[in-house]
Amino acid sequence: MLLIGPPGSGKTTRILRSLEAAIRTDRSQEVQVLVPTASMKHHLLNVLARKSLMVPARVVSTMSEFVRDLTPGAREAHGAIEGRLLSEAIQRTAARAFGQQSDSLGLRRRIAALMSELWAAGADSLQIESAVRSRGQRAFLEVFGEYEDSLLRSGLVHHNQRIARAAARVRGEGLGPVRQVLVDGFDRFTRQQEALLEALAEQAEEIVVAMPEGLPRYPLETLRPELLPPPSHSTLHTEVVRAATPRAEILEVARRILASERPLREHAIVLRSPEHYRSVIREVFETLRIPYRHWERAALADHGVVRHFSSWLRAIDRQFPGEETIAALMSPLTPASCKHRLDEFDFEIRKRLPGSGLEFVLDAAVNFPQQRSFLETLKDRAGWHRDRFGAARWSREFLELQCHVQDLQAPVAAESFQRTCDWRDALEAQKALRRAIEDTAKLPEFHGQRIEFGIFAEALDEVLRSATLSVRDQRYEVVHVLPVLEARQWSVPVAFVCGLADGWFPRRYSQDVLFDDEDRRQLQARDIAVRTTADRAAEERFLFQVATTRATQQLVLSYPLFDNRGKPAVKSGLLDGFPEPEAARWARLGDSKAPHVPARAESLPADLRGAVAECNEKFSVSGIQNFRQCPYLYFSGNTLRLDGRPSLPEHRLDGAALGTIVHRTLERWNTRKSAIGEILDQAFGEALAKLHLPESFRTERLRLALRSDLVRFAREQGASMRVIEGQQAFFEENKSYRIPELASRPEVRCRIDRFDLDEGQRCVVTDYKYARPDRIKAMLREHLKGEQLQLMIYLAALEQDMSCEPSGMALCGLRGETSYEGVSVDGSGGLRPLSREDLRSLLEQARAEAAGAVASILDGAISVLPRDEGYCGRFCEFGSVCRVKWKGSGNPDEVEGSAPL
Repeated sequence: MLLIGPPGSGKTTRILRSLEAAIRTDRSQEVQVLVPTASMKHHLLNVLARKSLMVPARVVSTMSEFVRDLTPGAREAHGAIEGRLLSEAIQRTAARAFGQQSDSLGLRRRIAALMSELWAAGADSLQIESAVRSRGQRAFLEVFGEYEDSLLRSGLVHHNQRIARAAARVRGEGLGPVRQVLVDGFDRFTRQQEALLEALAEQAEEIVVAMPEGLPRYPLETLRPELLPPPSHSTLHTEVVRAATPRAEILEVARRILASERPLREHAIVLRSPEHYRSVIREVFETLRIPYRHWERAALADHGVVRHFSSWLRAIDRQFPGEETIAALMSPLTPASCKHRLDEFDFEIRKRLPGSGLEFVLDAAVNFPQQRSFLETLKDRAGWHRDRFGAARWSREFLELQCHVQDLQAPVAAESFQRTCDWRDALEAQKALRRAIEDTAKLPEFHGQRIEFGIFAEALDEVLRSATLSVRDQRYEVVHVLPVLEARQWSVPVAFVCGLADGWFPRRYSQDVLFDDEDRRQLQARDIAVRTTADRAAEERFLFQVATTRATQQLVLSYPLFDNRGKPAVKSGLLDGFPEPEAARWARLGDSKAPHVPARAESLPADLRGAVAECNEKFSVSGIQNFRQCPYLYFSGNTLRLDGRPSLPEHRLDGAALGTIVHRTLERWNTRKSAIGEILDQAFGEALAKLHLPESFRTERLRLALRSDLVRFAREQGASMRVIEGQQAFFEENKSYRIPELASRPEVRCRIDRFDLDEGQRCVVTDYKYARPDRIKAMLREHLKGEQLQLMIYLAALEQDMSCEPSGMALCGLRGETSYEGVSVDGSGGLRPLSREDLRSLLEQARAEAAGAVASILDGAISVLPRDEGYCGRFCEFGSVCRVKWKGSGNPDEVEGSAPL
């Protein structure tokens, strides 16, 4: 019987009823159930187990397991062996035709996928020979034929040949006690699988094949079809949600799950492109402590245990580059014996970069005995990149290295259950890694050969990339995360279908570079069932139908406006005809347009405020500005004096570093009055030494740009920044402003680049900025709006210290061209006029802001209350601690209350 119906019509239910009836009447040995995936197999078994039914082994099997049982003597080419044989076939036949791409992993994967597709369509290299037309197709045909010959010479078979052998055995030997065959979960079959189904139909008394409706072709056309009606979810409520990013999508899903009264197991997330959501789901769900389970087989090479070991192999092969070595050391898998002060060691290495070699790393570890002791044990392995050993020897060495560099600590009782699950996964990954190392040594090409370290490591990498990691997860009360191909057998009350953006769902398919759609239509005319781009587009529509029929009561469809890298995303055309989208309540950081409303910050306990005062005996203008941006930013950076992780060499010579060089140069130039270019060269060299940067093309380009800007400034100084007659100029003066509103009169230190004083004690302050004219104009606007306090605090300090009358302020930009923007009460010196009352108002506002900020600091204010959330992601180094990104555009209290951070 062909059981045909749309997704959700009850096909799987019918299959389970037949199996249940056989089990209850002690006829389970007469039934064989075949499904496409291991997850579907376990799902069926779990359903039966919840009905207190015990299912004998092999009654429910995947198609692959069934075929393996029928062909125990067949050696199948898969994984690394397939990859190595294919690489050799390309080099022997078509390396010249493919040119530099002949060693490309992408080309090899493309050829392997095309061969698998042709085999699945029932064609080999001989059958497509007459269809070959282009040079690229002829090259592919040569590789195809050579690869098939290689399999034959090696006594290996590909998967479809093995299925054909299984079909032949069924025809020849029958099915034993099996009388009924039930097949479910497939939406298409290869030609070899169809031959196996025909053999099963011949030998079994009954065969039932359940498939979705609307397919262009069905197997076993002689079977009687039975059409099932579509599901009727009259109470199904459908919503469409738009979110800023994939992360905002998952936050919205989490919000709805936390607000739901349903058990977690009644929620499922269905994904067509899991690669965009895998890490986001982990971050959000683990932070919010929502148990979940991914129903997909992960690549072994992607697990953290394997990536950590691979990072050590790369470090050894590249002779211990400093950056890669410290990255491997900083892993949580690092042995406990060298974890003491590991963060400090990380900072020390990063300060010394660039550098490489084990001796470079050991020199940095002089004051870190535990790390040095561990690194010294790697000296014997430092020369591996020059050694040649047999594969068995390399296998032993790699296994010993894995034990030496990894120390997997078991979770303690107080840690989360998710931590226990991660630990179990890591144990399985370690076992799989050891098996992969042993399997690499058994590759036929290494038999009796002495090989280099790099060759064995490369082969191991191929074995790891071709292997998958399957960990049994038997948790029941979890949110299910389902790739759409795995979701076909599921039915849940609430389903979230995420990632409905064009290119993600539906996926885009371009024409094959070797056989385009026209070639494929000609192959189809020869009864070779390959797929065109139109066929793949139809499959995407079918998968969308599958995804949207998993829910029985509530269906939420969502899409992002931007991808994880900030690039715009386009809503999927599959959503046409659905309700208009609503905005996600938990939006991306920065989406909120509500104005900043100052509020009294949360404070530290009273017994700690004395310690805060001791740490803040003096204040700086930049520190006050940090507090006004966010109290927690000041607390972390200024009170606790936490250091950010040192930048990598390519990021050290940033805007702040260039500004420091400019200020140091101007300070020396104003006192020495020698050639400014020579002073700049000296200051630039000192900065490179302090930053541990060698001279390079980039540093030279930046030095010449600074030199040009400063020489031009010195040349133009007489015209643009001359000292007006009767005025005196002061440079690089240290002043302080004591806040009179507070009893302790705390001191705010000021380092004033320049101020001009006339006979009437009227002063104008000037600050140099290595910035372009447009930025200088913007900074002046910020001062006039009261958003920046720097120049006003300088004026307040001069008025208090020297009894000056504040008369104006200016900013001098040096980058690209010399720009001079400012205001004064009389418009002198080319500055814009500003009334004395307005200047005095700005000055009083700045004093009040500074007094309020310092009072809050001494009162222990530490709340996370950013003034400009755009600053958080661009400049703040403490976001991973304060987690301001968890605040949304809705009610912050509701969001924080829902997130037990």
